[in-house]
Amino acid sequence: MMGRRAVAALAVGAGFLLPARPARAEDITIVSDKEGFGSKAAKTGDLLLVNYVATIGDGTMVDTTLGGEKFFTNGTQQSVQPAAARPVIVKVNDLITPVPGQPKGLKIGVEGMRVGGVRTFEVPECFGSIAVRSPYALIPGGATVTYEVTVLRLSDTGPDALFKDVAGCGLGGANTMVNGCDAIVPAE
Repeated sequence: MMGRRAVAALAVGAGFLLPARPARAEDITIVSDKEGFGSKAAKTGDLLLVNYVATIGDGTMVDTTLGGEKFFTNGTQQSVQPAAARPVIVKVNDLITPVPGQPKGLKIGVEGMRVGGVRTFEVPECFGSIAVRSPYALIPGGATVTYEVTVLRLSDTGPDALFKDVAGCGLGGANTMVNGCDAIVPAE
């Protein structure tokens, strides 16, 4: 009798599980784009502080930085308290540095955005052909993920500039600070 690992190795070897194809700019479809008021357009290497909501084809929300939703904590166990709002930093076009929860399509789709801008874009096969558990739902293999992204801040000098005049909203870790994260407004 074969164990699960042996079956998975056999499936991979036989080509049943294909690795995720790298996201490409030409694969991303911009559905809507509100330009924003910022003086600079985001370019490769810039850091953006963003809020977003990610959905799949049937409208299921699979990820959000806006908070207010219950999430899965340990496989299928749902949280008691809803998640807190907490914007994230995205490095534009960073296809090398792996950041949990940030697929390459998200990093590509924000290029050219300005502070205050809101863009909705679709990333086909966002996580490849294998199903992925997000904090809020299961994303089927091969699914197109639609992101609605709002740019709050843009920096070409480093992460400290993104949190200028922001108190109580931290980047995470064991002592995550979320006070004030929902009050961050777009600013240059």
